Amino acid sequence: MAKIGVAFSGGGIRSAAFCSGALRRLLQKNVKIDFLSCVSGGGYTGSAYVDWKYRHDKKDDKKWHQDFFNHMRQEAGLICHCQRPCKAVLESMALIAVLLFVSVIVPVLLWASMAFPLAYVIDFLFGSILRAADRSCSQQIQNNPNITIKQCREEQKSPDAIFDRYVLFITPVLIAFLSHVLSGCIPRAKKLFQFFTYFCVIFFALVFFPWFINDFLHVLSLWMKILVLVPLFFVWISFPLNRTIATLMIGIYIVSFVVFWRVYKESALGFVFDEKEFDLLLGISVLLNWIGPPMVTIQQRLGHVYVRWIIQKAFFYPKTVGKCGCEGISWRNLFLYCPTCYQPNGQLGNIRSSQALTLADLDEFTPTYIGCTTSNQWKRSPSPREAHYEVLTMSSQSIERLDRRQSEGELHGKLMPVDVYLSDVVATSASALNYHMGSMQGDEEPFKDLKVLLGLSTGSSIVSDERHERKRPFCVQILPFLMEMLRGVSLMVLFAAYLRTRNDMYILTGFLVLFLSSIVFSLIALVPTGSKHRGRLERIAGWFTINIPVVSYVRNALQVTNQGPNPPAVLYLSDGGHIENLGILPLLKKRLQKIVSIDGGQTILDEDYGSILLEALNMARKKLDCSFSGMDGRDIAEDIREKFVERMPGSQPSSYRFKVQYYQKNNDSEGKTKVGEGEILYIAPRHPSKAVKTKEYVTWKDVLHDISVELPADQWGNGPELKAEEANRLTFCCCECCHGNACCGFSEAMCEAFPQHSTNNQFFTPSMFSAYHREGYRASMEAKVEEFLNEESNSSPSAAFMV
Repeated sequence: MAKIGVAFSGGGIRSAAFCSGALRRLLQKNVKIDFLSCVSGGGYTGSAYVDWKYRHDKKDDKKWHQDFFNHMRQEAGLICHCQRPCKAVLESMALIAVLLFVSVIVPVLLWASMAFPLAYVIDFLFGSILRAADRSCSQQIQNNPNITIKQCREEQKSPDAIFDRYVLFITPVLIAFLSHVLSGCIPRAKKLFQFFTYFCVIFFALVFFPWFINDFLHVLSLWMKILVLVPLFFVWISFPLNRTIATLMIGIYIVSFVVFWRVYKESALGFVFDEKEFDLLLGISVLLNWIGPPMVTIQQRLGHVYVRWIIQKAFFYPKTVGKCGCEGISWRNLFLYCPTCYQPNGQLGNIRSSQALTLADLDEFTPTYIGCTTSNQWKRSPSPREAHYEVLTMSSQSIERLDRRQSEGELHGKLMPVDVYLSDVVATSASALNYHMGSMQGDEEPFKDLKVLLGLSTGSSIVSDERHERKRPFCVQILPFLMEMLRGVSLMVLFAAYLRTRNDMYILTGFLVLFLSSIVFSLIALVPTGSKHRGRLERIAGWFTINIPVVSYVRNALQVTNQGPNPPAVLYLSDGGHIENLGILPLLKKRLQKIVSIDGGQTILDEDYGSILLEALNMARKKLDCSFSGMDGRDIAEDIREKFVERMPGSQPSSYRFKVQYYQKNNDSEGKTKVGEGEILYIAPRHPSKAVKTKEYVTWKDVLHDISVELPADQWGNGPELKAEEANRLTFCCCECCHGNACCGFSEAMCEAFPQHSTNNQFFTPSMFSAYHREGYRASMEAKVEEFLNEESNSSPSAAFMV
């Protein structure tokens, strides 16, 4: 019997609502779905349906189906519940706390932890060159009242002093230029030379700008010095591609004032220099340097944990997510890896009814859930033509890259379905805000601006072979913790000795250890990984990447790419829509004979439907050896344009049907052999004024008569078909009272209009959810999806499943 696959596309809560309407139609008609492939927002509906069905003895039933859809409608406002003010306030406070910690507290503490140690070291090593004297002008005047500030500054401009500063400034510039040139000439060492380039540029800035402040900016008033930041903030806000540079420049400018404060012992930004105050701040910086790496780890993972909590709390079966919706989520999720005495055996017992589901729990479950994510910074070959990102599918059967060859194990025996929670998969698939954005497909581009603006990432990082790490002796597992403790305690002891004796060698020894360890960790982060046969150095680099936060942070920040068939020690995962937003590639790889693609993604223009579908089909041609044509054999691009895209309002169909031919490369000769074929039904929403007109309006009672279900008109409308007035009154606001004609113009300018409300808008009301749900049902009914899936295929089933 031919197997059936359904794909729910990405598109946030809008896609979740639209896909839920299509799912209602499929469940009503008792269509047996074998595979359910979900991306991003489509995974809200797909994973929630799987969770609800599992909790009801793995059987479909119209009673819990209705409860399920009512629950999704009620919880549509993921982060805004105007119907329940107390809940809305608490969840808003949680969101604000996450944003403050990630975007304000951690960055400020990290810059502060670097500023004062750098100021001390630069003063000790190069202070006499920058001042052209052993002491600052203020100290000289204090010791000798006959010296004026003007005389002191004139001495700083002597030929010898100018020459020394010139050598100090020009040396890092020349080294940076040489490293930049070599990075282009020696590709294998590109990351290493880039590291030296950045290091030299930052060093130059931290010695040049304090001197520049002293010689040129000292005449400016405080407000004018702060005004210098305005152009940098303007660049940071207005030019997304330059925000990384702008952020670095803002940080260096502020740190330069701290260096100036220490080197010249003069007032900086209104703060008068005091040795005791500087020592206090230096001690705090030493403490922050100790706890800084774990804080960065929490910062990078907190967004993902928050999204996972929000999704499962909102949509999963209420009795199984716990009182706070945190079932399956613990403090361990805030860290990449935590020591454990647990020895994994891959065997599962009977889980509790309230226990969070892993993918392995769904092993004998129908449909097979497939979560589509994007694996970043992993190339199978060193070819410059190959992208550093690929679709990574997660299901109860396997976790693998889309382009995995049969002869390669990749993640088999390393990262198993039993290691990954269902809620973790859907949260990863929906992590639109991420430091790695894949190919930035479609309407996800605005998320990049938001990510940089907030410094927020909801992507996931997973140890690719955590089972192997757990098998290590416990004493080895806690070794990183002991290393961090030793480093922190030694820094604090040396700083205490410095305060007691005022011997600079104590504090310099501590900073030297900190500096050298950072350099060593950074060099380890640059070690190439991914080769088929891993050497000792590569295994060591993998262990440090997993266990030492600094190594993982540097590797992620410099975007070091893993090259080879072996997976990186840490997988950096993001939204599946960053590559392909429809979710049909995993189904095409299985060579199914019937595939339904439910597209709830945002398309500003009607023409975008065709372009997004063609992009997915082109990927399938290149990656999976598929070929596509219209039902009559016509060229697919022309067929989509004529039958689906270029249609007049009032006659625009909500579906398009076409054929797929599956091919396989010949092992013993060139060319490909056809091994099967199938059909695909693509379904997308339309505005009521543009959709194909029906002869007469049908009510819910008419279309649901076969299952004897009645839907309340005040919640779900009179029927699946929306009227233009109902669609046009919907705004982007999370409050029901805001829907209406008065706010439509402003709402459309901000977040578009039905059926293309922006993916950025997650503030859905129950009315908006109902509208998209009804459109999903209507579009599926118009497409006759149940008839399409129940048709007998002419192709041989055995051929269709040949691999």
